Amino acid sequence: EKGHPSIHPSIHPSIMIPPSRRFLLGGPSLAAVLFLLLLVALVPSDSVASRRPRQAGPDTPWEDLRSVLSSPEVLHIPTVIEWKEQCLDPMIFDQYPMPEPFHLFGYDIGYAPAGVCMVHMSCMYPGCKYMFAGPESCPADTPNCIRYNSVLEPPFDSSDLFDDKMELPAAVLHPKTASDVVRGVEFAKEHGIGISVKVMGHSYFGSSTARGTLLIKMSTNYASYGIDGSLTECGVGVHEVGTADGMACDLAEARGKKAYLRVGGGELFDTGYRAVFFDWNENAANQNKYHFVGGYCGTVSAAGGWMHSGGLSGASMRLHGIGIDQVLHVEMVLPGGQHVRFGPTKWKEEREGYIYPETTEVTGYCNANVHDDESLWEWTQCEDDIDFSDLWYAVRGGGGGTFGLVTSLYYQLHDLPGTLQVVRALDPELTTREDTTKTITLLHDYLKFSLTFLYLPERLHNVSQFESRSCNSPAAFLSVPAGGELYCHNSAGDKFIEEWKMYIKEDGETGKEYGEDAELLAQAEDLFTINREFPSQGFVTLRKEEPHMGRLQDDFGVKLSADVGKGFDHVPLYTVTNYLDELVEMLINEAFAGAISSFYLMGGAVPESTDRMNSLSPLRRDAALARTTLTSPELYKAFYDLVWRDANLTTSDSDFPGIFCHNHASNENMGPLKEDWSQPCPSLLEMSQEEREKKCVSQAESFWGTANVARLEEIKKTIDPDELFICNAGIGASSPFVGGVEGPDDDENDDKDDGTGSPASSSFCSKAFVVVIAFVLATSLVL
Repeated sequence: EKGHPSIHPSIHPSIMIPPSRRFLLGGPSLAAVLFLLLLVALVPSDSVASRRPRQAGPDTPWEDLRSVLSSPEVLHIPTVIEWKEQCLDPMIFDQYPMPEPFHLFGYDIGYAPAGVCMVHMSCMYPGCKYMFAGPESCPADTPNCIRYNSVLEPPFDSSDLFDDKMELPAAVLHPKTASDVVRGVEFAKEHGIGISVKVMGHSYFGSSTARGTLLIKMSTNYASYGIDGSLTECGVGVHEVGTADGMACDLAEARGKKAYLRVGGGELFDTGYRAVFFDWNENAANQNKYHFVGGYCGTVSAAGGWMHSGGLSGASMRLHGIGIDQVLHVEMVLPGGQHVRFGPTKWKEEREGYIYPETTEVTGYCNANVHDDESLWEWTQCEDDIDFSDLWYAVRGGGGGTFGLVTSLYYQLHDLPGTLQVVRALDPELTTREDTTKTITLLHDYLKFSLTFLYLPERLHNVSQFESRSCNSPAAFLSVPAGGELYCHNSAGDKFIEEWKMYIKEDGETGKEYGEDAELLAQAEDLFTINREFPSQGFVTLRKEEPHMGRLQDDFGVKLSADVGKGFDHVPLYTVTNYLDELVEMLINEAFAGAISSFYLMGGAVPESTDRMNSLSPLRRDAALARTTLTSPELYKAFYDLVWRDANLTTSDSDFPGIFCHNHASNENMGPLKEDWSQPCPSLLEMSQEEREKKCVSQAESFWGTANVARLEEIKKTIDPDELFICNAGIGASSPFVGGVEGPDDDENDDKDDGTGSPASSSFCSKAFVVVIAFVLATSLVL
């Protein structure tokens, strides 16, 4: 996952870090009733969760779109050969083994001219399947099939790229302005073409591309407001009422914040961080220094799927909340083509245990003059009836590429929280110590102390809540001391180590059981060290050498393999509070079974930072830890038996609260069995997708929870009735592992095969529905 440290060499290489319809009929004959029921069975459910994006036809007049754009060259018709040359070829070498070190950066392929490359390259194929080995070792019907050679060593055969399976868009729009986005959406709406959205292609689902769609690629040409100097201090100058600037500052000041940063729809955290941590903070003329809550990797979009899915911030969310909690104002283009901006204008001053006030009213405006020149935009009352409160709720947590396309965001900034200390945990004899009971005892102390410092600081000698919340981790802290890291602001790293040394001597089991073992106690005291220290978060991943010197690191870079079964489950805060000892023992048992977890540290400010008008699932909001998904059914059951113990939620009659992080999951992820939430959904190797969808909690509910999904689906129907924005793992999408309907019918697409195994299915069911209605009317006349 993003931000993983390298596992220390002492860890054995075999240990892997896992990821009713009811019709009341009276009168007709039994045969007529049976006939009617047979036809009704052909009609698909009207749920939005059954769709695939619509594809452009061969006669789509792309030149008509080109003629209304800011510049003709911003529209491109991509080819398979371009994908091979710009995306795949950089991963192919003339020699094997490959040269070391090798790292293909997101920067290297993210700006390739065709716009079809992705960081997760296997997502060019349906379901992000492995596509890299010989067919003789992988039958065509095997899920996540390997088709090419696994490391692309010579001789690599590219004669068959399986382009009939590719999720290659029909056209790519590289907008320079919001007007380009509006024209693209209007064109897609007019011609019934699905829209996919991409910034850099970090999506594990492949949500940023879809076969035959109009892909709007935001990072190529669109304005990067942050790096262009958009940081604004709210106490300086005049901020007009009703303007985006005024609305953002009103909310920021109500939250006790002094400044905001506006980022563009295609801007990366690389430029956003550099705008705040370097351009502003390193400028001696600026008295106030600020902190920007964002993602770990420089190549992640600051206004894309990261925010839409919640926005984990491994360095500071326990201090200030997650990404969606930082948003002050949103500017976007809706599926109807309206260019809008909106944000809270009323809130409750009473906090009632929360950090930020509760949003009670959201106001929005429409751009009456969508011009290439932003200074000529005219924000007025909207002619259309748009529920901006619903939009505010949906876009902050409800998933990207679904409710429209964000063109800019306004993020609140915080006072700079001092230097950042990286605390490293390492037991050099973790796997080599002859007396394994000593290792287990030390491991117990490592886990119990860490969880106590982070979530129950009042149980230690002298740790404040502020110091506890100042320590975070971007999936870099491990369930064993094997090189995992904490990121601590406000000198909390020093406090962590100071408290650990007291704990190991006075309260820990190691000191009690082995107090006479000087060597073991010395190793225990040195288990945690300050490994590195930085002026601010921006310096942590700053590259100091070529390539891309001066930019921020992009984790593992471009990947060929698919993230099958990857995901993050969540450990609720109440589990840590009520069952700390059992949780520690469970994590130790998992480690000895070969399942080592990495943790995104949550809790702290995260539960208290909500404005109570966002779509994050309740379990995610109230989680202590986000952890790598367990693949062993036995370990999974033991974990969820503990998670659900107090919740008393074990039947499908209850609302499922959501368990997975939408930003860190794969297409294969689904919720547990409906009949027993402590049992994982069988994999695609064990059960067909059709069976999984019958027996398991749906993928959408596994991310957002039952109640949120119901509301998000209603918002989706209202805001996108033509279903233009349909993407993998989004609200309204069907699984990539089973055919889905291509969207609402029209004459141009009724008989088109979408390549998913469901040609003309929508047309057939629509005709069947007509037959049903005709039969009912005829029967009524006869009666």
